[in-house]
Amino acid sequence: MSRKPYTLIRIPTPLVLLIRYAWALPLLAVLAWANWETPQMHHFVRPAATAIWQLAPLDSPAQAEALRLRLAAEPGVAACAVSLRTGCVALVYHPDEVAPAALYQAVVRFGAHVVSEPPANVGAPVLRECPVPPGYFLLIDRVRFALNLRRFFVTV
Repeated sequence: MSRKPYTLIRIPTPLVLLIRYAWALPLLAVLAWANWETPQMHHFVRPAATAIWQLAPLDSPAQAEALRLRLAAEPGVAACAVSLRTGCVALVYHPDEVAPAALYQAVVRFGAHVVSEPPANVGAPVLRECPVPPGYFLLIDRVRFALNLRRFFVTV
C-alpha cells in the first residue's frame, strides 16, 4: 500500500475568492455604510433662517406690497411676505449673507414701525455638551456624502 506523503485539501472556489480579495471587504463595507441612506438635503441647499416681526398697522395694500418688494430686493433674502391683515412681516434669509439686524434696519428705513423688537443675541443655553468635538461629526458627514453614490441620482 502506498500512501501519499501530503494530501492537498480542496478549498471551495467561493472561499478562495474571499481569501484572495479580502482587502476589498473593508472598502465594500465603507461604501455600503455611505450608501445605506439617501443623502440629506442640507448637502444640496444653503442654510436658511426665518424672522417674523409684528409691525404697526400698515395703511394700504400698496404700502404692504412696496415693503415686500423692498425687503425681497435686499441681498440675502430668499423670500418675504407681508400680511396687511395681521401686520406681520415674515422673512426667509441666508444668515451667511445678511444679519437679522440689517433686515430690521431695512424695515425701519422703509418707515414701518416694528412693534415686537427682534430678539437680542443671547448666548447658547448652558447644557451638557457631547465630549466629541462637532468637527468630527461634520467630517464624518462630509466623508459619507462624498462616498454616497446615490447623490448623483437626486434632483433638486
